[in-house]
Amino acid sequence: MQGPADAARTRMIYTSIGLIFALLLASYLVYQIAVVVLVLLLTMLFSVIISAPVDYLEYRGVGRGSGTLAVFGALLLVLGIVGVVLAPTIGYQASQLWETFPKLLENAQDLARRLQGALGLGTWFGLDSLNVLDSARNFFSGGALTTVANVGAGVASVISYVVVIVIATIYSVARPVPLIDGFVALFPAGRRQEVREILADMYETVQRWFVGQLGSMLIIGVLSTVALYLIGVPFALLLGIFSGLVSFIPFVGPLISVIPPVLLALIGTPVDALWVVLAYAIIQTIESYLIQPLIMSRAVSLHPAVVMFALLIMGTLFGFVGVLLAVPLIAVVGVLLRELWIERMDALGTDPKSSDPKPPEGEPEPKRRGRRLWRAARGLFRS
Repeated sequence: MQGPADAARTRMIYTSIGLIFALLLASYLVYQIAVVVLVLLLTMLFSVIISAPVDYLEYRGVGRGSGTLAVFGALLLVLGIVGVVLAPTIGYQASQLWETFPKLLENAQDLARRLQGALGLGTWFGLDSLNVLDSARNFFSGGALTTVANVGAGVASVISYVVVIVIATIYSVARPVPLIDGFVALFPAGRRQEVREILADMYETVQRWFVGQLGSMLIIGVLSTVALYLIGVPFALLLGIFSGLVSFIPFVGPLISVIPPVLLALIGTPVDALWVVLAYAIIQTIESYLIQPLIMSRAVSLHPAVVMFALLIMGTLFGFVGVLLAVPLIAVVGVLLRELWIERMDALGTDPKSSDPKPPEGEPEPKRRGRRLWRAARGLFRS
C-alpha cells in the first residue's frame, strides 16, 4: 500500500509525463498554424509595449481610449519627423551604396579568396558582380507573371497581417480588462488572484526588457555612426542605423553589423578595415560592461545558452521575426516556470545545497515560497 509521499511522487511523475506530451502536441499545433501564432505573439508584444505610456496617462487621469489614440498619434508624429529629417540622407546613401555594390562584392570575394588561401582550400566558387546585378534586375523587372503575382500576394498578405496587428493592439490596449478577466476566469476561483499576479509579473518583465533593449540599440547606433564617420567609412549614418537595429538580435546581431562596414572600408585601405574592427570591438565591450549593467540591470537577464536555444527554436518555427521575439518570449517562459513549476518542486523537500539564510520567523508563507522560488530559478535564468 502506498503512503502519502509515494502517492504524491506518483502523481508528480504522471503530471510530468502529461506536461511533456502536452508540450509536444502544442509544438505541433504551433508549427501547423505558425502565421496565426506569429500574429498573436506580435499583437501581445506590441500591446504590452504600448500599454506602458497608456498606463502612465491613465494614472494622470486620461481615459484609456483617449490615451491609446494619443500614444499612437505621438508615435506616428515622431516617426514622421524622423523620416522627414533622415529620409533624404538615408535615401541618398542607400542609392550610393547600391552603385558601390559591385566593388563591395569584389572586396568580399577577395577577402574570401585570401581566407581560402590561408586555410589551404583548393576549391573556389566565384561570382561575377555584373552577373549578380543583372540577375537581380531581371528577377525584379522580368516579365514572369508568376513572379509578379507571388510578390504581389506576399505584399498583400504582409499588409493584411499588419492591419490585423495594429487594430488588435489598439483594442487590446484601450480595453484590456475584459481580456484579462476572461483569461483569468478559466482558472479556479481560489487561484485567480495568483494568476493575476503572474500576469502582472510577465507584463513588467516584457516592459523592462523593451526599455532596456531600446536604450541599448540607441546607444550602439549612435556610437557606431560616430566611429564610422571618424574613420572615414562611407555611408556612416546608414551603417550606424543598421548596427543599432541588428543589435536587437543577441549574439548574432553584432557579428552581422560589422560585415558591411569592413567590406566598405576595404575599398579604401586595409588599415581602415582594421580600425573598423577595433571600433566595433570597443563598442561591443562598452555595451557588454557598461551599457548592459546600467541599462539592463533591472531588465531581463538570461543565461546565454538559454538565449541561443530560444533563438534557434523561434528561428526554426517563425523565421526572422521569430528570432526577434525569442528573448521576450523566453523571459515570459522563465516567469511561468518560476511561478508554476519550481514552487511545486520546492514543496517536495529541502535542497541541501541551499546557501540562502532561513527567513525570519513570522514571515508570511508566500514570501518564504518566493525566496525558495527565486533561489532555485536564478541559476538557470540569470547569467
